[in-house]
Amino acid sequence: MKTFTLFIAMLSCVFTYTTARALPSDGKKTTISFTAETNGKKIYFQSESDTIHGYQEVKPGETVTLQLEKPAYYYYMDSNGKTCTYFVTPGSASRIIDKNGQVSFEGDNAEINRFLQQHPSFTKIPDNITMYSKEWLDLQHKRLSEAIEALKTSGLPADFIHIQEYYYKYSILTQLLAGPAMMRMFMKKDLELPANYYDDIKKNRYEDAVLLYYPKWFTVMRESMETLEKAGEWKPDPTNFLSQYAARIANDEVKAAFLVRYLKQILKAGYSEDFPTYLSIAKSSVPQPDEAFLRQLTQLEQQHNEMKVQYSTITRGNPAPAFTANDVNGKACSSSDYAGKVMVLDFWFSGCIPCKAEMPYMEKLAEKMQGKNIQFFTLSLDTGDQLLKAWQTLVKDKNGATLQLNVPGGFKSELAKHYGIRSVPRIVIIDQQGKIVDAFAKRPSDPKLYQQLLKLLGEENTGKLTKEKLSATMQALMRAETAEQKEEILKNITAEVKKEKAEFAYPMVNMMTSFTIQALYAEGKQEKAEEYLSHIADSPFKRDILAISGSKCFENGNFKPAAGLLERAVNMTIGDKDINALSEEERNKYRIILGLYVEALIKTDRTQDAIPYAKQAYELSNKHDFSINNCYATTLVAEKKFSDARPLLEEFVRTGKASPQHTEWLKQAYIQKNGKEKGFEPYMNGLKADYRKSLQERLVQEMVNEPAPMFTLRNMKGEEVSLSNLKGKVVVLDFWATWCGPCKASFPAMQETINQFADNKDVVFLFINTLDTKKNLQEIVQKYMNEKGYTFNVLFDTQDAVTKKYPVKENYKIKGIPAKFIIDKEGNIRFKPMGFSGSNEETGKELSAMIEVLL
Repeated sequence: MKTFTLFIAMLSCVFTYTTARALPSDGKKTTISFTAETNGKKIYFQSESDTIHGYQEVKPGETVTLQLEKPAYYYYMDSNGKTCTYFVTPGSASRIIDKNGQVSFEGDNAEINRFLQQHPSFTKIPDNITMYSKEWLDLQHKRLSEAIEALKTSGLPADFIHIQEYYYKYSILTQLLAGPAMMRMFMKKDLELPANYYDDIKKNRYEDAVLLYYPKWFTVMRESMETLEKAGEWKPDPTNFLSQYAARIANDEVKAAFLVRYLKQILKAGYSEDFPTYLSIAKSSVPQPDEAFLRQLTQLEQQHNEMKVQYSTITRGNPAPAFTANDVNGKACSSSDYAGKVMVLDFWFSGCIPCKAEMPYMEKLAEKMQGKNIQFFTLSLDTGDQLLKAWQTLVKDKNGATLQLNVPGGFKSELAKHYGIRSVPRIVIIDQQGKIVDAFAKRPSDPKLYQQLLKLLGEENTGKLTKEKLSATMQALMRAETAEQKEEILKNITAEVKKEKAEFAYPMVNMMTSFTIQALYAEGKQEKAEEYLSHIADSPFKRDILAISGSKCFENGNFKPAAGLLERAVNMTIGDKDINALSEEERNKYRIILGLYVEALIKTDRTQDAIPYAKQAYELSNKHDFSINNCYATTLVAEKKFSDARPLLEEFVRTGKASPQHTEWLKQAYIQKNGKEKGFEPYMNGLKADYRKSLQERLVQEMVNEPAPMFTLRNMKGEEVSLSNLKGKVVVLDFWATWCGPCKASFPAMQETINQFADNKDVVFLFINTLDTKKNLQEIVQKYMNEKGYTFNVLFDTQDAVTKKYPVKENYKIKGIPAKFIIDKEGNIRFKPMGFSGSNEETGKELSAMIEVLL
């Protein structure tokens, strides 16, 4: 049996160290020499860091000396204008050889740089794939997997492999984040991105400090945070946004580095009245800050104080100078005409690409706030006939809520001088009293500007709905025992979201809707479930709801509705597409859904219908999935293809998974091949001997010797059960939960094993319920045990009210359930089988063998 806990994210990459050589690092002085035949063409060498822009020209025969504290990445642009990545380490000496664009490497790290040359992070996209589409995203993930696999098997130094894995991953994030914005800015294209486009950044928690080796790490992190903020992952907060960002960063070293860089960026953008608040947030966000971090914060504080003096005439509370500017027809417009209103000034000029990229955002913001006590001005600083004509062409057809004006004198005007404007875009906010609120305000593409303006107008969204409340609501919905209870919670939270117009809440509301639909299907309330489902567009999300709902119906023994739901999920996944056209993630999901669908068909006596699907599921699998193999064998037998079924049936016997039905089928296959039954028993004994031998070898390998953590828990009768009182007996612990499908699927095997040792007083079975927060849990468990006829002694590992953890589960360091522990008579853990293979026969035989070894 399968469970759709397998529908966790499949795109995340595992980054591990590899045993190999070490990188050279015998000093900080690093040299790179250039031997080049370029026919007079220029060559360039430059750091990849996002703090450095442009390329530095180098001459053939030149040697560049660097002072490095740690390994770094550089760009080399060859004589044909092609760029390649170059990896250097402190103390290394290397050479780049360029023969008219044919580049090779010598010296330290030559092998590494040859690898990078052969496995670049940016590769050509086929013409038939649309940039930033689902196909593009799938291709990037496929190439990422291939690059990392090549890296892991390269035999290169372990430190480099660790660093380069992150380089590959973050290179894709760089493209993912920057690409759509570049398309909008330069090609005027607004792309329709796939629903899962930002999943990689949503899952990223920055857990390994090795990412700091990636040259553009800060740009990726900053743009990731701001993108998620714009997407509504949390409510934008103009003052406390750094706290929100820091909360997403798991590694404290990365968190400290990010906060310092972000604070530097804020000061680079100009003076900020809120900078002391940002500093305070940074200090409190790093639990154990080192001296370097605190020293940098002190330096930034000093820099801010100096800027406060520098910009003393335009700090918050200073009067804003009145101004006059001209519209596109040359008519003068005075700011005095808008006295008593909040004014937003957007300084720009027609040759500024970032300015023009921000214009649509400013126009949308002005439209959104139309009718409020606020006026938006776009103030062009263009001068001269050519630039003024360009400005007029750009704005002549704009009739929105923004006043399009030109400031006479441009950058040399008194207005621009007063605000110290040397670069654009620059946003200035003035309050209703004509005083400056922020002379270096956030850009209109930043949703925090809107919140800042709402607050100034006294209209800040003061609703009580927060991300924390949403999370708590979803937890409550998940704990609700019935579909009706889930519906009530969903109804209330949806109404609150609509009332507060909390767009950021919809992703979580969608998830709550999904859980409610699953519960309705599980309770057989198909009509209501379909009503909810009808409001969800056909998509991978809808497909997953169908698949998970089908899985839950299957687990509950409702095989007919399960088959119907899974059939729809299968069709929604594959449709008219070729299986090879699916991404690796989608193929994996398709295989899982298809396998369970086949199993449901067989359970409903539709084996003939299952035949084509069973074969496909088998061919898509790794051939080691018992459920899929069992279904395929069942359909082969139904077709009387015993010769094809025999290898599978033999493997079931060899691995201890064979049921009496499998044995009967294998006998039929044997007779068909040999023409008689004679010899079948010796043949079977030989297969069983293979299993006994492999089981013995495996038990020797899996045997451990660890002290079992002691515990005292209460069972369903209210009796205390202490592990310490069971010394001298073999104790089997089975950790499970009522919501865990694989746990319950293994229970028939557990009951059979209990029956096998029923007369042996030296064997004790304890079933420890954990990770369960349902109300009336004991009643639910007792009812379930009675319905199934299980004679289990169930103990309850209840959640600690303070830590919110489950003490016994924590002491046994359990990462997932089902989890079993076989404890010997001295109180030591000797075996720790995890999970459930899907075969009750195999589970029972292995568990019995483990117990018998310890008796």
